[in-house]
Amino acid sequence: MKVLTAHPGIFNEDKVIESHISFVPFLNFLKEKVAQDGEARSSFYKLIIDKFESNPNILKPIPANTDLSEYKEYLDLLIAAIFPVTTDATKDIYGIGVPFKFAIFHYSDLFKQLFSGNGSELTAVPDGISMAQVKKDKITWLYKLILEKVFHFPMNYKNDIIHTVETPDGGKRYVKVNIDPRFVDVKVNGDLPELNYDLFCSKQITPEALQQILPTSMFSLEGFVIWTVKDVTQSETLNNIKGLVMNMRTSNEVESYAALEKMIPVILGIPDVTAHVVPFPKVNGKNVLEEQFSNTDPILGVGNKKQQQHFFQLLLEHLQANPVPLIIPDVNETAIAPHAFLKYLPIKNIKSFIVFPITHKKEILGVLELASSTPNRLTSDPLWKLQNTYPLLVLMLNRSMNILESRLNEVIKDQFTALQPAVEWKFVDAAWNYLLTPVEDRKDIESISFDEVYPLYGAVDIRNSSVQQGTAIREDLQEQLELIRDTLETVGQTVHLPLLEELQFKTNDLLENLSNSLQAGEDLKVNEFMDQEIEPILRHLCEDNDDLKPLLANYFAKMDKSEGHVYHHRREYEESLATINTAISQYLEKERSYIQQSFPCYFEKYRTDGVEYTIYIGQSIAQEKKFDQLYLRNLRLWQLSSMAHIARLTHQLGPKLKVPLQTTQMILMHSAPITISFRSDERRFDVEGAYNVRYEIIKKRIDKVHVKDTGERLTQPGTIAMVYSYVREMEEFKKYITFLQSKKILMPEIEMLDLEELQGVSGLKALRVKVNMELPVGA
Repeated sequence: MKVLTAHPGIFNEDKVIESHISFVPFLNFLKEKVAQDGEARSSFYKLIIDKFESNPNILKPIPANTDLSEYKEYLDLLIAAIFPVTTDATKDIYGIGVPFKFAIFHYSDLFKQLFSGNGSELTAVPDGISMAQVKKDKITWLYKLILEKVFHFPMNYKNDIIHTVETPDGGKRYVKVNIDPRFVDVKVNGDLPELNYDLFCSKQITPEALQQILPTSMFSLEGFVIWTVKDVTQSETLNNIKGLVMNMRTSNEVESYAALEKMIPVILGIPDVTAHVVPFPKVNGKNVLEEQFSNTDPILGVGNKKQQQHFFQLLLEHLQANPVPLIIPDVNETAIAPHAFLKYLPIKNIKSFIVFPITHKKEILGVLELASSTPNRLTSDPLWKLQNTYPLLVLMLNRSMNILESRLNEVIKDQFTALQPAVEWKFVDAAWNYLLTPVEDRKDIESISFDEVYPLYGAVDIRNSSVQQGTAIREDLQEQLELIRDTLETVGQTVHLPLLEELQFKTNDLLENLSNSLQAGEDLKVNEFMDQEIEPILRHLCEDNDDLKPLLANYFAKMDKSEGHVYHHRREYEESLATINTAISQYLEKERSYIQQSFPCYFEKYRTDGVEYTIYIGQSIAQEKKFDQLYLRNLRLWQLSSMAHIARLTHQLGPKLKVPLQTTQMILMHSAPITISFRSDERRFDVEGAYNVRYEIIKKRIDKVHVKDTGERLTQPGTIAMVYSYVREMEEFKKYITFLQSKKILMPEIEMLDLEELQGVSGLKALRVKVNMELPVGA
């Protein structure tokens, strides 16, 4: 039998330690067995001992590179003693090798197949392990052997190595290689230094340090090691899945599921199978579908979001009524007819399919789907192999639920919750006082309020946003109706149905009546006509007539996949609006941390058509720092300067927008301090007291206020409007305007305006100044 070795240049093992094949350790082991009373195979062992000792030459060390064919009869006896008679060389994986070296001189056929891909050299480095790690493991193994056999230290060392091997069908299996050194003697060359076991253990001496104390040149090895290999695919894959579950978090959730889906076919041991795991977490008590998991799913990856949600609900209803695996060995029209959610399996070339619900405490957590392109590949037979995997799937899906809850909480905290660092200290105090109160005496937690704080309000609005949105809706409806009209005319030339003429009439009527201003409910009426009358007929004709398929495919290709209608004008409007709002929000988020550096303040930002914000500053918000009016004046100057920056920022975004949108900027000046308190029901701060409510009323009603006696809107693109009630407020802002005009941020002219009376509010005035749009944004 040919000796299998690793490439000689990989490890340079001969330079590490001298190693020879020897049968003496094996014979000594047999002699110990024979000496034991009651050993059942003593006679057999004596025959082996006598046979070996009858040839003194066989007891000498044999160089590792010797041709062992002349020792065949001795090797046969050795194999018969070591391996049981039930061992099958074609099914079992084993070998006998030179100590320390990757050199195997007797091996089973399957061993050679797995560990010698080209038939001449051993695969010495397992998949996923570096060469440096293998060398370190080998030297560690060697020193533990020396310490155990020479110094008689009790060593608890692992002889197992996990290999990843490729199967002929392209799959992966895991095998555990055990290297047994019981038939190895360690020979000593020269005098040994003294080693204290207690000192050795307490210092945890590394192999590198041992090489200084005990050079390997002091030792040589004689004997042989036994390699045994077991298939541990199931246990190793389960361990990998456990690792996925334990390490899964928001940042790697999708990647964790992708890794899991590759492991499940390995556990099943079925080629040509793909697995898909889709979590069905709950939000407000209802199962929901996350797009990141559904896009590539055989059932739910249909492209159209409405249809995807429809299939999801159908699948959910089926699983709730039948919480057992749905097995379709041979996917055909008859087999999937009872299940509408499986409609697209044949189109995706899926010939065999299983839907396996993952449940816990009668709640559906998600599904495992198995698919194959080979008919009858999937049946109920292999599902028992998932019994150990199932609890891990439950854990992983529950983990996804926790991740989603964390993400929801992050959004809520970011978008809705008022607990910013500047005020969080007061909530912590209240919570601590609540915990200090004995349970039996606890009532409602104390209210959170801040007295004598100054409000600063600013609003960036999108000019004519509702008009722009209405125009986008009308243009989309008009385009789709014209597409329907043209499609029906062409279809009518091939299919002669009076109903088509009636639909053409309705389409033309809707087109003629589609008003420029788009009356309320008009879009719903048109959408209902398209969804309930046009789409079903066109789909039926598409499936029933090969000549019409290209025409109708062209029609459906122009529909937005997520909305099911022509939607590109609205999409362009929404993208343009989102671009502006995102730019404003990002700028304000950056500025929020900047303004906190001078004095702690509460900054509340929220979106309407544009972006609005309210800032509160005062002594009661600061836990330790002393408040002074200079911090308030500094913040008001920042407010005016930042509004100018936002005006330039949104102006320069204009050429990049698909729909031209302009912004207006407004500031409300309110010089009197107010009291705010936290409303637990709405999780935000609100003003307290009748006088303070006036401030809130003004905020809500000035967004569309007009200049008195002109009908002109106060807010105009390219300007900043500053609303005030008292002369001292106006005089303060004029100072800031003059300063920013000197820096060329604002244009020279200032408009002094009286405003029309609002319901419940009168006497408002305003300053209005133009922004220098030519100044670069960063200036």
